[in-house]
Amino acid sequence: MDNKDEILIFLSKNRNKPFNQRELQKHLLTELNVDQVKELLYQIISFNQNLMKVSKESSIGVLPVQYSGIIDDFISNGGFTRIESDLNSKRNKELERESKQDQILDLDLKLKLFESKIGKRIKVSGFIILVLSFLITVLTIEFWSTDDSNPKQESQVIDKQLSKGQPKLKDS
Repeated sequence: MDNKDEILIFLSKNRNKPFNQRELQKHLLTELNVDQVKELLYQIISFNQNLMKVSKESSIGVLPVQYSGIIDDFISNGGFTRIESDLNSKRNKELERESKQDQILDLDLKLKLFESKIGKRIKVSGFIILVLSFLITVLTIEFWSTDDSNPKQESQVIDKQLSKGQPKLKDS
């Protein structure tokens, strides 16, 4: 439990009497020194001035505080413990969000590197395909001719095969 909540619960149990930082340190927060207890009181006051009844600080630095009706509702809603856990949860979510943003940036960088490598390969492949297409076109034009009267294309290369009716030449 938060020390500030302990102070508020103590004031709630001792409603009719004001306490200063020395008395709170003596009865409740013995592990802290008087200045630390006074700092806790200032933190409670800075969070909500109406949470405790606060008297004017004396010239010797004594800060008397007393129970107010708001304390019970505040403690039943979780008090400073809940506020701090909400803040920690918020911080954790923020850290998670930053971590995910870092991961996204890393993945984006990897994607850009991959795209640059693939982009170079695609350009080289495209150039090779272009050259091959050009060569195929040139070779097609060179070795195929068309006859305007005949819609069928014929090869310019003549196969010299012996037909069945032609006699074979013999060596003499």
